[in-house]
Amino acid sequence: MKSKFVTVQLGYVLGVSSLLTAIVYFFATNWEALSRAERFVPIFVLILGFYGLSVWLSRNSERAFLSRLSLFASCVSFGVGVALIGQTYNSHADSYSLYAIWFIPALLFSLLTRWQPFYVLAYVLGHLAYSFYFFPKWWGRPEAEAAEIVILLVLAVINGLIYALTERGRLQSGFLKWVSFQVAILLMLWTSNSIVFEHFGGWMNILLLAVLAGVIRYVHRTRSKTYLLFAGLWVSIAMTMKYIELAVHYYSIWFYIGGVLFVILFVGANVKFVHYVRTWNPAAAPAAVEPAEAPAKQEGEFAKWMARVLTVAVIVIGTLIGSLSLVGLVTTFTDFHNPEYFLIGFGLLAVVTMIWLSKINNLVRYTLLSCGLLLGAGTAAVESDTVMLALFLLLTILAFIRIDGLVQRILFVLAGEVMATVLLGQWLDQTVPVFTVLTIVLFVIFLLANLIRREPVRSPLLYSSFPSFLLSFFILTFITENAWYYAVNALFFITVIAVLVIGRQLQTSWIYDWGLAFWTAFLVYKYYDLAWKLLHKSISFAILGILILAITVWYEKRNRQDIAGFTEASDVYRGSRLLIAVLVLLQLAAMGLQIGKSEWLLAHGKLIKLELAPLDPRSMLQGDYVRLRYTISSPELQEGWEDSSIFHKKISVVLSPNPSTGIYEYRRLFMPGERLGSDEVRLNGTISGYENIEYGIETYFVPEGTGHDVERMAKYAEVKVSAGGDAILVRLLQYPDIVR
Repeated sequence: MKSKFVTVQLGYVLGVSSLLTAIVYFFATNWEALSRAERFVPIFVLILGFYGLSVWLSRNSERAFLSRLSLFASCVSFGVGVALIGQTYNSHADSYSLYAIWFIPALLFSLLTRWQPFYVLAYVLGHLAYSFYFFPKWWGRPEAEAAEIVILLVLAVINGLIYALTERGRLQSGFLKWVSFQVAILLMLWTSNSIVFEHFGGWMNILLLAVLAGVIRYVHRTRSKTYLLFAGLWVSIAMTMKYIELAVHYYSIWFYIGGVLFVILFVGANVKFVHYVRTWNPAAAPAAVEPAEAPAKQEGEFAKWMARVLTVAVIVIGTLIGSLSLVGLVTTFTDFHNPEYFLIGFGLLAVVTMIWLSKINNLVRYTLLSCGLLLGAGTAAVESDTVMLALFLLLTILAFIRIDGLVQRILFVLAGEVMATVLLGQWLDQTVPVFTVLTIVLFVIFLLANLIRREPVRSPLLYSSFPSFLLSFFILTFITENAWYYAVNALFFITVIAVLVIGRQLQTSWIYDWGLAFWTAFLVYKYYDLAWKLLHKSISFAILGILILAITVWYEKRNRQDIAGFTEASDVYRGSRLLIAVLVLLQLAAMGLQIGKSEWLLAHGKLIKLELAPLDPRSMLQGDYVRLRYTISSPELQEGWEDSSIFHKKISVVLSPNPSTGIYEYRRLFMPGERLGSDEVRLNGTISGYENIEYGIETYFVPEGTGHDVERMAKYAEVKVSAGGDAILVRLLQYPDIVR
């Protein structure tokens, strides 16, 4: 049975991902008891071991999936190895170089294997490398607004190219197609924000308008329902965002009156346009050719779908702009002593009227209904009016009963959930009981919805209650305390695994997708949130991974006959066996070269001491570290410095020791061909902002939980510098350790 086959696949994925998580946690502990060799040997063994397992499994057609998974684990292990080298030699903590080095093999593996996880990994790593390069986490963003816009536009163009390649089939990844489409438009929208980009944001609206028009035209031509829906939502978001920008810049009573009038005209015009779209028919086929019934039917369905998208977009735009305009008008430019009464009254009138007037045009009906709920219930929530908020909740339930439509009913359920959460907060007055009750109620609604046979009622309840249940449960994993904290986290983890298994067995993709999203979020966020030490997490995930793999192997053997017919015959290597082998060896060579270069510098470099000023963050892959800033990081201005203050420009400086302390200090910029004095050293760096230089020795990794002590006590650093100006941070020193 296919359900058993996908369960086995899921078991292997969960087991391997737990083991890889354990490996990351283990090396992130920065265990001082391990020597450098003892740290590096296991990671080399892991890379080769997973690759060898992949090759061995590829010889058996029944193990094609495990072969891919093993190769993916080898690539992930390489990323861990790069991070480990950086941790050992105190370099590139969460810097662009870490992700850029890892991105190269991930990209090549994705092109060679065309397997979705490699596409996802390469996409994420590429964006991390790009972002960390241009927008470092701690210092130095581009000084000029225009430069930042250009950086974001280039990233938008890259995503547009990725979408085009996936659309044409050059890259076979549904994930890349979907996410690149969203990211490209999001970046275009952000660069047009005139509040953030005061000088050039307004001009970017011209480009944004052209892009949105082109997208709508393209999705209409390609008859893509999904992307038409997203395009409509982005248009709604863009119009709302532009309204807010205009409100900030042109704050007046006439603006808000204009907003109300705009909504009236906008909705009225779209009533006519939606009617036209619904009755739209494609051009008749030539007389010589018998018109095909299927294409005509598809055209008619697309026209209906386009009308639905347009309806949703108009309702969203009308609701948000209308509500904001009315709130601004009533609260700012009228003589109402208690404007909340007017807003609640308007909300009640609009909601009750629109629920009962079923024959009114849907665009007008849903826009006024949404405005009424947003204004009335929102005002009641802000004013803590429990009675009125409960009344709006009852009206929302009534609207769910009386008004048909999947999307409408989902929105009513979600609105009811928000109101119920606020009411519980007012009654219980404590966060944990509120989300505990909410989680239980949502789970019960989900179970009861499965028993309902009427599809128009069943589907909206399922689609809205299930993700809300997982979200509420996920919030509980952060806000509970003491023993309950660990109990709730363990229960959530078990629940999500059960969701993944059941979703796969029932072949219900939307349940599985929500479970996978929360599984990933749990692993990522709990890296920082759980009170356990990283070593404890590592051991826990290792045990869990081994247990899941053992159960999966047992389950597979027990059901071998049932799943035999569902094996994947395609080989991950598909004629690329030699290329993949070379790529794996190049990964090992790159790691070995970096280790050898660092060891040579430690053995032959000149030891100098620098004064510093530390901070205390954490790297996602490498654990706790102290972020360092030296006195030489911001040298005094001198002639010629202004010409060098370009973001990411490579420079070198000359240092020499202070005669009284022996601490090396900045003297001047190094000029090519210059001969240094006997006590001078050259140090290479990169300009990361005006008057700020990074030397690649700004991170010092420490065992978990010791960063604050180092920050408080460390005052100086010992650094090894080569004749060519490269440096490695050796150790940090307290003041008494400084001797000349």
